[in-house]
Amino acid sequence: MNLLPDQIAVFSIAVLLDLLVGDPPERTRFERFYPIVWISRLAYFFDRITQRGNPRREKVLGAVSAVATISVFALPCLTLSLLPDLFYIVLGSLVFKMTFTIKGLERFGRAVAEAGKETGQVAGQVAGQVAGQVAGQELGRGEGANLEVKRAAVAKIVSREVAGLNEAQLNSAAIESVAENTTDSVVAPFFYFTFFGLLGFGVFGAMFYRVVNTLDAVVGYRNERYKHFGWFSARLDDIMNFVPERVAAGLILLAGGSRAGAGLRGETGEVHLTIVAMSRALRVRLEKVGHYCVGGSGEGFEFEDARTEHIEEAIKIMQRSAVAFALVCVAFFYTLILFASAV
Repeated sequence: MNLLPDQIAVFSIAVLLDLLVGDPPERTRFERFYPIVWISRLAYFFDRITQRGNPRREKVLGAVSAVATISVFALPCLTLSLLPDLFYIVLGSLVFKMTFTIKGLERFGRAVAEAGKETGQVAGQVAGQVAGQVAGQELGRGEGANLEVKRAAVAKIVSREVAGLNEAQLNSAAIESVAENTTDSVVAPFFYFTFFGLLGFGVFGAMFYRVVNTLDAVVGYRNERYKHFGWFSARLDDIMNFVPERVAAGLILLAGGSRAGAGLRGETGEVHLTIVAMSRALRVRLEKVGHYCVGGSGEGFEFEDARTEHIEEAIKIMQRSAVAFALVCVAFFYTLILFASAV
């Protein structure tokens, strides 16, 4: 195995595969092979069989189930390094591709944006067909009907309740999802591939992170059911995201044309740095009702309500951030190769 050259090959092929092909369509037989599906199923299995009522026992069993899930999905990736170079590159590229998605974020974000465009078009058609008081009544009904389409699109990418959200809040939810997943679905898998790739275990590093992040998404909630059982998964995800989240926030600011480091302060401790960075880059208010609201007057400009066009711009910023960090990772490997050859 050619340690660093093989890591470069796996990384580059997987990123190109994602950019050109993307993820398999939803609800197809190919989707069942994605590890995130099976990680979630195993997590829910442990969740179902764990008896509640004893906080200490719940914490212990939650930690044990998390370690077991990590072992089932991540540890086998260590054996990839035993394969001949060609087999390692081909299989490693496919497995690594399953740990991140750029195209998927674009697809889900754009689905919300397209739903927003349909809402605006229908509302305009209704307004043009009627006049006066009737126009106002029909416009309200037309917007309401089409907001349901947008709510359905947003519900696919966020866990919050969307039934009572207005259009600006729906746009905000989509932008927040793109921003947060710039860390979870792109930068962090790239970061841990590169970190563990120094030892030839890049695929293992990315899969380890993907398992932890998926467990956090399944059981890492602070509600009555999961505050003890999901404690270990949530804390481990926080630890593993500490560096990638800050890298992603910086990339978002740079890709959005903002000064690095400016505006990275939320009003509460709940908001992710990437959400604050995206708000700063787009100059829009981003709000999770009842939890936080990012964006206000300051720095010589006003933050405006989130519009459909801002979703499109958030997608572009995410894509530029992803490509930039991918190039940084590849350049890092090449630098190590040149240094090793010089020595």
